Amino acid sequence: MSSSPETFTHTTGAHRAHGDARKRVTAPRGATARTTAQRPSARYEPYLDGLFTYCLSVLCDHDAATAALGDVLALAERRHPRGPAAGDRRAWLYALARWACLRKLAETRRHRQATHAVGRRAAREDGENLSTRPAADRRTAEPTGSVPATEEDRARRQRELALLAWPEAAGTTPEQREALELAVRHQLGAPEVAAVLGMNLTAARELLAAAACEVERTRAVLAVVETGSCPSVARLTGDNQLVLSSALRRELVRHVDDCPCCRRTAERALPDAAWPGTSVTPAELPVLEAPRAALHLAMAHVPRARGGAPRFDRRGFPMDPKDRAARRDRFRARAVTTTVVATVIAAPVLALWAAYRGAPLTGEGVDGRSATASEAHATDTLDGEEASGYENAGNASARPVSGFTKGGRSPDVSVEVVSAKTGAGPPTFP
Repeated sequence: MSSSPETFTHTTGAHRAHGDARKRVTAPRGATARTTAQRPSARYEPYLDGLFTYCLSVLCDHDAATAALGDVLALAERRHPRGPAAGDRRAWLYALARWACLRKLAETRRHRQATHAVGRRAAREDGENLSTRPAADRRTAEPTGSVPATEEDRARRQRELALLAWPEAAGTTPEQREALELAVRHQLGAPEVAAVLGMNLTAARELLAAAACEVERTRAVLAVVETGSCPSVARLTGDNQLVLSSALRRELVRHVDDCPCCRRTAERALPDAAWPGTSVTPAELPVLEAPRAALHLAMAHVPRARGGAPRFDRRGFPMDPKDRAARRDRFRARAVTTTVVATVIAAPVLALWAAYRGAPLTGEGVDGRSATASEAHATDTLDGEEASGYENAGNASARPVSGFTKGGRSPDVSVEVVSAKTGAGPPTFP
């Protein structure tokens, strides 16, 4: 009997028993594969908490973050044979997480727009709003996001979202904030940040330096606000319940830069930081724990839809959807430019070709027959009368003479040769 699992030897009267045995053997094997597919690989275990925290900070929803992380791990498993080296694995996983979050945000935006369009069309056609519909229709129209089962779960999720807040980063742009999150909270170096964001190393360092400067300026403003020694700052903040919006932060930063008292207060509050600052503090930001059980379930239900994977660059990192859109725009603009240039170049050629096709060839008449001398000169006229061939040949007068015209009488001409001797004079004409 062969030891290969695909080869079986059937014995008379025992094929059913062997069939049942094969079912019993293959079922646990399939179950084991299913269980393995649900669990993340051990090589990704050290990055799960950071990846989940990153997804949650972008999506601000636990269920969406878990689903996005499940997509990331499933895609990483499929791409592992062609993945980057072990030194680039962390940056590669964060790049996959960034792509998954951007795709989730785009899907949510499209779903919201479609829902609004359907709602407006239904209200226009039926003249009824959401509150007058049956309960089943209301459940269909409402968002389908899962809700925590207990109040304790809701409170825990709120606390975890509050831990992701970073007041000092209030004055940064979205690009600066994303780079700061990767560099400070997730402890990625500048080369890794550049790889995740899809930019060169110099641009990533400049982005981080500008973001660090804005963070230090905001920290100085918050230190001045906490002292409460400047009346102008008190008028700007209003009360103790400070909500540091972008506009308020901009006004406070301008005041701290211009007010000598507030500037000295900020320098005393931050003695170790150079003004306006080149280091990002605090040195560490909290990282949340990933829900392993929910993550295993999300990995088991990852759809293998066509187009569910990103495009990868030469290094194996996913391409930014914005870069893909820009690339399509460049190709479209290049095609339009090529068409316009080809049209401009072909227009004179087409005009010359059309003129050449319309002009008669040399030696051809108007109606396509061969041209003759009589036809060529048939249109010539003398004093308004039409000439016919060689009518006036040998006549010095420009007017036709009756003797040379058609039907006229020609005069009699006689020539007499007097002598044919050599040296005789010329012949005489009477």
